[in-house]
Amino acid sequence: MPRKRKPARLHQRKDDGAYIILDGGKQIRTGYGEGFHEDAENALSEYIANKKTKAKKNSDPSDITIGEVLVHYAEEKVKTVKDKDRLLNSIKALTPFWADLNADEINVEKCLEYSRFRNKAAWTVRRELGTLNAALKFAAKTRKITYAPIVTLPEKGAAKDRFLTKDELAKLLKEAAPHIERFIKIAIHTGRRKTAITRLKWHPSLYNGWVDLENGVIHFLGKAESETKKRKGAVKIPEKLLKEMQTWDQDGGYVISHKGKPILRIDKAFKAAVKRAGLIDVTPHTLKHTAVTWAFQHGMTLEDATAYFATSRETLENVYRSYSPDVLKRAANIMNLEL
Repeated sequence: MPRKRKPARLHQRKDDGAYIILDGGKQIRTGYGEGFHEDAENALSEYIANKKTKAKKNSDPSDITIGEVLVHYAEEKVKTVKDKDRLLNSIKALTPFWADLNADEINVEKCLEYSRFRNKAAWTVRRELGTLNAALKFAAKTRKITYAPIVTLPEKGAAKDRFLTKDELAKLLKEAAPHIERFIKIAIHTGRRKTAITRLKWHPSLYNGWVDLENGVIHFLGKAESETKKRKGAVKIPEKLLKEMQTWDQDGGYVISHKGKPILRIDKAFKAAVKRAGLIDVTPHTLKHTAVTWAFQHGMTLEDATAYFATSRETLENVYRSYSPDVLKRAANIMNLEL
């Protein structure tokens, strides 16, 4: 989280002995120099008093640092937001570049400069700048500032078109450690994200997803959890996966475990399996993409896919539906004209 702004304070310049007031990134001259310390102190007191009077009104974006805006946003939102780590990580990423700038310094050029500064994927920078945008709008809504400066987001990166073939999946499973093999099989059969799978338990839980082998259902939400934008939902376990899961040991309570201990971070072991299998550009998220792509290739309807994968209709249409052999088939038949 960005550091809180230091209070306004008096400082004597070494070059000419003049007293100035330091306030964030601002330097305000008092008009007094060597031998007039008491007068400079009075000027500081007057400055602080005037500032407090202004603070009762909405501040102009030029009078507040972005660090203050982010702190204001984090202190309120961290109490209610569902994914606290996601929020705090975005603010942590924003802080080195933005914290000491005033809010009115936000413009297209600065946002582009931030993208170059971060040197990350477009979707990562979009998420972080989206947090900055939300913080500014919250500050305006709560009358911390008079208006929210416009944050320019980078274009969305093109959706990755990488999915596994059956042969590639077989190679990956062959090279995977037992707990990674479990992860892969659940991901391929359910199309769920990494954390939704690694947090699964064998028994009902308030704050973790859980597996109901008796009724053949995986609940990816704990009983006390509510849905976020990254929807999880529940899924009927496909018969082949269900039969295999019924043979898995249940040591330690977590479905993805090793020697009775939960494995909540599988990236390193997954990456090692990918390397041993000789595959390229494969991440845990590739498994979700593979699952949904295969589903459409085998004729799953858009309506069923929306419900089964707990994914928005818009995403399925834009990213995956083109893989269906039936997409626009009726339209193509109509246009099968005799020329």
